[in-house]
This record gives sequence, structure tokens and C-alpha cells, in this order.
Amino acid sequence: MEHDIKIQMLVERVAVLNDKAAFEELFNSYYQKLHRFALGIVRDKHIAEDVVSDVFINIWRNRARLIEIDNFSSYIYITTRNIAIRKTTRLSNTQHADMYELQILSEETVLSPEDILLNTELLKCYADAVKALPPRCKNIYQLAKQDGLRYKEIAAILNVSVKTIDAQLAIAIRSITKHVRSLIKN
Repeated sequence: MEHDIKIQMLVERVAVLNDKAAFEELFNSYYQKLHRFALGIVRDKHIAEDVVSDVFINIWRNRARLIEIDNFSSYIYITTRNIAIRKTTRLSNTQHADMYELQILSEETVLSPEDILLNTELLKCYADAVKALPPRCKNIYQLAKQDGLRYKEIAAILNVSVKTIDAQLAIAIRSITKHVRSLIKN
């Protein structure tokens, strides 16, 4: 609660006073969290950095309108998600994700070509399952599983109850499990 009040005061200083020091504090408060969140979507460190930079550039350019925002945390996460999705769709998403996963696999262990193919298929299936989730469910799943936020934090960001978060995550996990199992059966 105290953190929310501090953030709101910083937002007001940026919006009303064009306070660069307050903007820098906002940047420092959110950068790492937003970078992890964007990385969960775009799966590339450099692109995630670009996403977060774009978010803060947009915030600074539109700073006079910040005063109209009721929940800044929710706003900044949603903005990050939207920019990340736009950047992802501009790339050849499947090729990019496959190369990223293969790079991780090659760094960790030496796998046979069959293992690499199977892992790539499973990871693609998982990514497809997450992508197929309804937007609200997908957003909650990404905040919890990819960004590591707690249910209470997600509920505060999205302005919903913790029970809603719990229910949406249960739906997401069931859907992803069903999707992956169908691949394994085939």
C-alpha cells in the first residue's frame, strides 16, 4: 500500500511538474520487473530491453495524461504487454522462439538430434498452448508463471480478486496440459 502511494506521487510529479528525477525513480522501480515480463513474451533479452525502453519513452511523451490513470501498475504492465506483442508479431515468431530454445538447450547439455526435435516440438506446443489461451487468462498466466508475480500482486495490478486469479490460472493450466497431452498422444 505504501509502495502504491509512493508510485502515485511519482506519477503525479512526472505528469504535473515534468520532474525528470521522479521519472527516473519510476524507471528504476519498474525496469527489472517489466524486463522480465517482456522477456516472457518476446523471449529475447535485447528485444525485451527495446520493449521496456519503448514503454518509458511513451510514458515520457504522454506524461501530461498520466494523471488520468487510476492504476499505474496495471497500466504499465498492459502497455508493456501490448508493445511486446506488437514487436513479437513483427518477427517470425516461431522461428525466433525455436532458435532461442535451441540455443538454451545447446548451452545446457549435448542432446541427440531426436531429443532436440522432441524438445523443440514440446516447447512449440507449450508456446502454442499459452498463445491459444483467452487474453485475460493468458495475461494472468504470464504474470504468474513467466514473470513470477504472486497472486496478490497480480490481483492488485489487474484490479480483480485473488480468487479470480486462482480460477484463471486453473483454467490456463488445464488448457495447457490438455494441449500438450494431445501432442504426446499423437
